[in-house]
Amino acid sequence: MTERYIEFLVDPAGKSPRNLQDSIRRVLNASAGFKQSWLGGDQQDAYETSQEAFEHLDYIQNELLRQRDVLKRDHAAWPTSPFNATLANTVGKILNNVTTTDCAWFLGLPPGQGGMPTGTTPTPLTLEKALNKLKHRDTSALNFSLPASGSHILYLFTNGGMGQPDSISEIDIANFCSACKSAAQHV
Repeated sequence: MTERYIEFLVDPAGKSPRNLQDSIRRVLNASAGFKQSWLGGDQQDAYETSQEAFEHLDYIQNELLRQRDVLKRDHAAWPTSPFNATLANTVGKILNNVTTTDCAWFLGLPPGQGGMPTGTTPTPLTLEKALNKLKHRDTSALNFSLPASGSHILYLFTNGGMGQPDSISEIDIANFCSACKSAAQHV
């Protein structure tokens, strides 16, 4: 079997596939399309656009986390690597130690009205943590908001596990994509 046409999966030189930058661009474009569809009342189109965006988000998080794991093997270079620094960029907020009351409140929010429980204190969410939260998200516990500022905010619930507590993440899609672009330049 020839290896000529597999670069969409793995670059033979071990670098990130060319699709990473394309997927980041597609998420940004999908965000704009989603906002237009949702605000225009076309929920079916918004749903389909969202499904396409999540395919790309899944690819992005898998690829960047895979690259992180590869680069982390060089224990001496990892702490000062540019890629590690980009993973520390803030892309939103996170609320850890979510209570069952907080979870029920979150699950009860109507679509498009995503948010953080009142009276809680979220902390900054780094790109690395956002990638992990996307990877382990509860696919039935997602929401979003489209603030008047024009931004697109994704909210997701992640069940605890592996020593991690339940959490709700708030990801600004534009900030997330910008941070992913920066990270992709160092792989």
